[in-house]
Amino acid sequence: MYILGIESSCDETAVAVVERGVVNAVRSEAIKSQVELHAPFGGIVPEIAARTHYEAIDRLCRQALHQAGLGIGDIEVLAVTLGPGLVGSLLIGLAFAKGLAMAHELPLVAVDHIAAHIEAPFISHNHIAYPLLALVVSGGHTSLFFQESKFCGRMVAKTRDDAAGEVMDKVAKHFGLGYPGGPLLDNLFDKGDAGRFRFTRPRMSDGGDDFSFSGYKSALLRQARELDVVAGSKDFYDLLASFLGSLVDYLLDKTLAAAVSLKVRSLIVSGGVSRNTLLRRRFADACAARGLPLYLPEPRYCTDNAAMIAWLGYEKYAAFPNMNYYDLYLNSYSRSSFRESKRHR
Repeated sequence: MYILGIESSCDETAVAVVERGVVNAVRSEAIKSQVELHAPFGGIVPEIAARTHYEAIDRLCRQALHQAGLGIGDIEVLAVTLGPGLVGSLLIGLAFAKGLAMAHELPLVAVDHIAAHIEAPFISHNHIAYPLLALVVSGGHTSLFFQESKFCGRMVAKTRDDAAGEVMDKVAKHFGLGYPGGPLLDNLFDKGDAGRFRFTRPRMSDGGDDFSFSGYKSALLRQARELDVVAGSKDFYDLLASFLGSLVDYLLDKTLAAAVSLKVRSLIVSGGVSRNTLLRRRFADACAARGLPLYLPEPRYCTDNAAMIAWLGYEKYAAFPNMNYYDLYLNSYSRSSFRESKRHR
């Protein structure tokens, strides 16, 4: 079975073709990155993002089909991101998918973007044992999810302010490093002494298990002002290395504590920040020491992509064959509550 996946939740337009069933593989993926368009602003401009999706999506669909050696007549299922994300961007992908579904009488499977990030490691790892804990960490999301099975789970923690990747972007912007900030900080980490500066770990006043990252940004900016840190200096590299190391350790410790408490058999870490080499290394070492199987997506499937949308679209279509996949009254949503947390479809 061939599934066409469409992703347009934020600033990357992506269309992918996957083959599922007897053969399970990503046949093609075409992506239009918007990094250069948004870099001058130090963040994503929603209007620019939506217009660029509109300009690129038809071309990318044709490109993905051509790369896969297929035509639209070979596609049996369409899968599209319904949310969360920027509504203007989401609506471009959804409207395009609805048009294809109507014109070619194809079932249209709505996919939650965060659930697709959790699914991303399954592209490379067929057998991941449940129950599992998934950390989704990116520029827009930092949340922990407990899943008893693929379509039965709940959120156990989320950030109460900035997402981890968002804080990295803001720090990079402050020092004029560019956008996005995560890869830039990753490349600078080895130039500094990560043990020189200390960052106080956030604690929720109500004793909850949620994350908080805005304090890391404030502490870094305060120390930078006090020391009059200049980009390129030893203080600069040490401060950035200490910041990134502290942030990764905070993610690691809270995730492992939840994994122990929930007695999970597997841990997934996904989302754009999961490409970070320091994060991947420290999570891998810690999980190996504890005998906890860790699953990370391939780097190309960490950031927003359509392969994970199509992959989860197939799983949903196979698991719930009696759902109405010809409903064209679907509507996008901007915020996530892991919408069907008890039984996420």
